[in-house]
Amino acid sequence: MCVYCMIGDWQFRHDPPWNPPYHPLIPMPINPTPIIPWDLQKLKEFEDLLRRVKELEDKIGCPCEPNKADYLGLLRERIEELEKRAK
Repeated sequence: MCVYCMIGDWQFRHDPPWNPPYHPLIPMPINPTPIIPWDLQKLKEFEDLLRRVKELEDKIGCPCEPNKADYLGLLRERIEELEKRAK
C-alpha cells in the first residue's frame, strides 16, 4: 500500500472528515462515535497534504494497485459542496 492510500485509509477509519456514503474502496470508521465533519479550512489543508504526497509518489513510481480510492477526488467534491453552501 502506498503512503497516499495509507493516509486516506487511516483518516477515514480513525478521524473521518465527514460521513461519506458507502464506497467499496473507502474504509468505514472503526469507532462508532458520532462523526464531527471537518470545516472547510481543515479539508483544504488535508487535500493539499494528500496532493503533495501523491505528486511525490507519482514521480518515484507508486507501488500501489491501480484500483485505489480517489481520496483527492472525494475531498475536492466535499470542498466544492461546502463552498456552494457558504454562498
